[in-house]
Amino acid sequence: EEYLYSVVGAEMPASWHLEALKAQAVAARTYVLYQRQNSANAIFDVGNTTRWQVYGGVNKEAASTRAAVDATRGQVLTYNSQLINAVFHACAGGHTENVEDVWSNPLPYLRGVPSPDADISDCQWTRSFNAQEFAQKIGYSGTISSITPVIDDRGRVASLQIEGSAGTMTISGKEARSALEIRSTLFTLEPVLSRVAAAGGNIPTVPNSFNLVGRGYGHGIGLSQWGARVFAERGYHYQQILTHYYQGVALSVIEVVD
Repeated sequence: EEYLYSVVGAEMPASWHLEALKAQAVAARTYVLYQRQNSANAIFDVGNTTRWQVYGGVNKEAASTRAAVDATRGQVLTYNSQLINAVFHACAGGHTENVEDVWSNPLPYLRGVPSPDADISDCQWTRSFNAQEFAQKIGYSGTISSITPVIDDRGRVASLQIEGSAGTMTISGKEARSALEIRSTLFTLEPVLSRVAAAGGNIPTVPNSFNLVGRGYGHGIGLSQWGARVFAERGYHYQQILTHYYQGVALSVIEVVD
C-alpha cells in the first residue's frame, strides 16, 4: 500500500480529482499484484518506468495520493474471481482499443469503449518527418512515393502500406508508433509533395516530407487516465470509472497485512 502512495502520484498529478486518483490506485494495485503472479522474471516483479508503472519514491507522494490509496485499501479488480491485467495509459483520444488489436491475446475485460478525452488539448500532438528520415525510421530502403493508412473502426491506424522504388512494404500501426516514436496510433498522415523533373518532360510528384496530426497518448488499452479525470469531474465515482474501462469486472477486497 505504501508503494502505491508514490505510484499514484507518479502516474497522475496529485491535484487531480480524488475519484480519478482512487481509480488509479485500484488499477495500479491490481496491476502490480497481477504482475507478481504472472511475471516470468525470477529477480523482480515490476520495474519503475512506464514499461510497467512509474514509481517515483517519496517525492511523488502527496496527501491526496495517500488518501486515494487509503480509501481503496485492498481493493482490486477481478474477472471470474481472478486478478485482471489492469493496464492503463495516458489518453485514449476518444476511444480505447480492444486488446487483441494491439497485443496478441484477447481478453474479455479489455474491450474498446468510448472515452471522454478526444478534445483534451494535452492529448493533441503533431510530428513532421522529411521523406528520407521517415523511410529510415520504418526500415524502408527506397524512395517513398506514397503511403496509404489502413484505419480501423475506431479511427486508429491499423497499418501503413508504403509504395516506392523498393517495392511495397506494410507496417502495422503498433510498429509504426514504435519506429517513429509517436504518442499513439490515432493519427492522420499528410504528404507534402515536391515536384521533380523527369526524363521525357514528365514532372511527377513525390513526397518531400510527411506531417502527422494525432491525438491520444499510449497504447490505448484499459483505463485512460485523462478519461478518468473527465469522468471524475462529471461526478462519476471511481467504481463507475473502473467498470467502464474494464468491462465485466468486479471490485474485490484482499487482506492487507501491515
